[in-house]
Amino acid sequence: MSELQLIITTHGRKDKQLTLESLIGSGLMQRTTLVCPQKEYGYLRSLRDDYNVVAQPDPNWYLPEKRDWVIKEWVRRGHDKIVLLDDDLRFSTRKSKDDWHLRPIIGEELATEFQRLEDKLGPEFPHVGFAQRQGNNTIEEVGWKTPGKQVCMMAYYLPIVAKEVDWSLVVCRGDMCATIQLLLKGYPNAVLTETCHDQREFDAPGGCSRYRTVEMLNSEAEKFVNLFPGYASIAKKEYNKKTSKSDKKDSAIRLELIVQWQKALEEGTRVRKDKQ
Repeated sequence: MSELQLIITTHGRKDKQLTLESLIGSGLMQRTTLVCPQKEYGYLRSLRDDYNVVAQPDPNWYLPEKRDWVIKEWVRRGHDKIVLLDDDLRFSTRKSKDDWHLRPIIGEELATEFQRLEDKLGPEFPHVGFAQRQGNNTIEEVGWKTPGKQVCMMAYYLPIVAKEVDWSLVVCRGDMCATIQLLLKGYPNAVLTETCHDQREFDAPGGCSRYRTVEMLNSEAEKFVNLFPGYASIAKKEYNKKTSKSDKKDSAIRLELIVQWQKALEEGTRVRKDKQ
């Protein structure tokens, strides 16, 4: 097996490579690749010489198309384990097993946590990752949680994921869609709850914000529920959004997904056993 490869998908954030900055000093840079549009390649290549940069074939791809290409391309390159990372992440870990408070994690200590992902990843658990920072204090399990929600960073065992995930089903929440597809086919995931990731600013300029709107998010939430009836439902959430440069805010309703991960895995396990 090849070493776990770290793939950061990025678009329009040349000067804000936050995930990359989080990896400095970890010893993981040689295994890290930025995947970007061709027009950003030169600048990103010039920043440092200890990581890789690859220009995506189509500069206009949305994130699911980009992830699909990355998976196929890294299979072609002979790799079997990758972790897909958004470009705006930082990492934290619990202060102790008895203290849910978090502290930042960088350098060799962060590399140790990525090694835990690599060791866990394989045919038994073909999708693994760190937990989200949001709500981490409510998680009682310390260690690996199965199944669990995965967003923004997903480690994949490619011999299974490349065959079993259809990235064309949704435009938004593709990470959640990939997880439920795998669970419904009987492939459990594992989420490391004591170490987590955090987006520093949701919907910051660049990335998916160039095409993602509240209306699109809501429409995609409804599409998700229609794709996976009985396993996903919708909750309405009101939040404030800026409506002008003067920082005036207006209220909007966003449809949030509630997914029954355990139910999906139980069904997938049953179906998989019936096929054996």
